[in-house]
Amino acid sequence: MKKLLEILVLGLLLSSNANAGRQDMISALKGIPGVADASWAQDISLWVVMTDPNAGHNFDQMGSMICNGAVSNFSVSKGYTITFWNIYTKKPITKFQCY
Repeated sequence: MKKLLEILVLGLLLSSNANAGRQDMISALKGIPGVADASWAQDISLWVVMTDPNAGHNFDQMGSMICNGAVSNFSVSKGYTITFWNIYTKKPITKFQCY
């Protein structure tokens, strides 16, 4: 019983750290020029709203930067899709697979 309790407590600590990493990642994303907003729609879906979707962004490069930066800077594991959204039309621009 004691072992089960230790495992449960460890699991809770690790899950709260994962959520803290995701929230720190969102805060950092909102500080990137050209990003109006960002949020986790689901555990496997990150939404990034662009302030100027016609500014000629390289979305593959930006998606790769977000994906790899999340792992190295915020300990956020890969395994989700990044959807870039147009702030004006409220429609997706493109998606990047972070796997």
